Amino acid sequence: MFDFIRNHQMNIMLVLCAACATMTVMLFLTKFLSKKRKWILIGMEIIATLLLFFDRFAYIYAGNPTFTGYIMVRLANFMVFSLTSAIVLTFNFYLIDLLRNEGKLSVIPRRLIITGFVSLVGILVVIISTFSGFYYYFDSQNLYHRGPGFLLCYVVPVICPLIQYTVIFQYRKCFSKFIYTALSLYIFVPILVGVIQIFAYGISIVNMAMVLVSVSLYFFTYLDVNAAIEKAHIIEIESFKTEQKRMQSIFSQLALAFANTQNLSENTAQIAKEIAERAGKSEEDCNKVYYSALLYNAGYEALSRIKDYPFLSETALYVGKDYDESIPLFSRIITVAVDYDKMIHDPSVPPFFVRDHFLREAGRKYDPVFSNIAVHILDEGTKNGSFETYSHKLETELICKEYRASISSGIAVERNVTDITFDSIPLEKDKAFSAPSIILFDSYDKLVQTTQESINSNKYLEYGEVWFDAHVISTGARNIEIRNITDSPKDGKEGSYKITVCRYEDHLLLKLLSAQKAFEVIVALPSASKSAYLSITGENACISNIKVEQTEQISQENDIPRIAEKLNFIDRIESDIPNVQIVKPLEAFTKGVEISDKMNLFFHAQSLPDANLIWHCPYIILYYSDDKKVYGKNYREYAMIKYDGETNDSSEFAENSLIMKKTETFKNWEEWELQNKAGYESQIEFFKNGNEVTLRTQNKGIFIQNTSKIKDGTKEIYVALSGDQVALTDIRIR
Repeated sequence: MFDFIRNHQMNIMLVLCAACATMTVMLFLTKFLSKKRKWILIGMEIIATLLLFFDRFAYIYAGNPTFTGYIMVRLANFMVFSLTSAIVLTFNFYLIDLLRNEGKLSVIPRRLIITGFVSLVGILVVIISTFSGFYYYFDSQNLYHRGPGFLLCYVVPVICPLIQYTVIFQYRKCFSKFIYTALSLYIFVPILVGVIQIFAYGISIVNMAMVLVSVSLYFFTYLDVNAAIEKAHIIEIESFKTEQKRMQSIFSQLALAFANTQNLSENTAQIAKEIAERAGKSEEDCNKVYYSALLYNAGYEALSRIKDYPFLSETALYVGKDYDESIPLFSRIITVAVDYDKMIHDPSVPPFFVRDHFLREAGRKYDPVFSNIAVHILDEGTKNGSFETYSHKLETELICKEYRASISSGIAVERNVTDITFDSIPLEKDKAFSAPSIILFDSYDKLVQTTQESINSNKYLEYGEVWFDAHVISTGARNIEIRNITDSPKDGKEGSYKITVCRYEDHLLLKLLSAQKAFEVIVALPSASKSAYLSITGENACISNIKVEQTEQISQENDIPRIAEKLNFIDRIESDIPNVQIVKPLEAFTKGVEISDKMNLFFHAQSLPDANLIWHCPYIILYYSDDKKVYGKNYREYAMIKYDGETNDSSEFAENSLIMKKTETFKNWEEWELQNKAGYESQIEFFKNGNEVTLRTQNKGIFIQNTSKIKDGTKEIYVALSGDQVALTDIRIR
């Protein structure tokens, strides 16, 4: 390596001189440094350039006996030795400037004052050495030789930088990582090379190293400034974001305050924002939807004065208008949110009606995309379409002066056997009659209704009333019978009452026990699809200690004697697959059939008489299970498509793409429901290609096409039919 430097050091020196000169020009043009530091760095680069420049001349004219050679050799060596001390002195100035600015020091460390003084002494000794030959001398051939004091010339470039580094290390926390790296290189690289230089005679690697670290000083200074600018930019952006959030918070508070004074609903705004988020809108658009929904009711005229937010007035102008693609996006979202919020918080409107309303009005009053999102939000509180929105805490005490003056919340009658106990004493003992009773009914909100409006909105149907003296009134039930009456039963206690109740399909069994009588009541409901609830009431009675306990015992078919004919809507022709009657959502399923390409599934469908919602229709289920049954072993559901055009979202097992269109033959949902109750023939086409299954069907003006891309690699994919309030018969595979 030393041979290479020795053979090419003239060219290396020339290149390094050019590099230093370039750095000098760049520093002249630089604007990101303070004036003082800029001139210190320029001085260092100029000194480094001259150092190599004259060192190169010293080698060029060495041994040249001419007058020019005589002068140039002496001038060049003088400049090299004096500039070596000068560059240490200039670095001292640079370090002092850093400590005063970055370090905020008012008193400069004494060590730097000493190194500055020693550097000046070093230049003075070079001048003396020129005439005394202390550092170097020249022979008659004009050749350079080391003098007796040559080693002392390394005091300034070696000892002084070490002293300077002690200061750098002490105040290292004042410097950035880039500046600290540059300072360390500036100190140790020349020292290390200086030690090598003592043993490598004839090459100027110290001077070359000093030039290189001078260039690196500018380079690292640039990196430091760049990092500082980037950090300042980040701080500026964060500050801007903080200010933006602060302004948005102020705007939000003002908007909320205004909304509260105008009785506007923040809840509507939250629903509108959620719909926008689920529709995949940007954060900015979601916030705009929120504020538009919060303030739309202020009116177009008021909002049009807010010039910086023109979307507020534009949105308000069209909220509530029937669906049209030309209506602004925010208006279409808020129209759905307003009605949704109003309906779900209206006690007289059951959730069934809300869901049914948004499905019916999709594409007419509401944007179908946002209407369907509202339905999905509502469905998150359901299980398989069975709404459990109403949850009433059962009363423990009732005061019934007049008959039905106080009525408990409904207790669900299900297949699980349920025990109900309570105590009852007369309110006024001097009155002849005092007794508790029970009411059997069906209602969306699980409460006994008393006004015609609530009866209509909750689809209230009362089956009958039962007293503990075995007196019964039948109203909406198909039949009620009393059996096994026992007077003064042994296990009956005065003032204590017990009811044991269960159901199987469309029949209820009640066992009533009091101190006076024990008997059974069998009730035949209008249909198996009807729900049944039991409420406690009475006359001139204080009813207390009401307790309900649902047991693990489940009623079976033979546990309740049948007193009315079973309603059968599948007593029709049976083909490849057995007929099935579904009275509640996904209560029953057809046998699973493996899907093959170009397979056709034919069947006859008829909605049951109690069907009154548009999703009371057939469902198509695509799935896999080891035993080929829906919800069987290792069950994985890929898609569930309802004949009203609804489908489940994509899942971890499959990605679904649904197309639902209303054709020219579709009149309205009311006509569609009437046609469903009359019954119709249906055909489903299946196409299978690798991991994709496409099904297509058209029924009473509703065209449905769904493509399921199976993700789990399953090749055996099954289809089964189910539904809600529907009878499926004559099922054929072709």
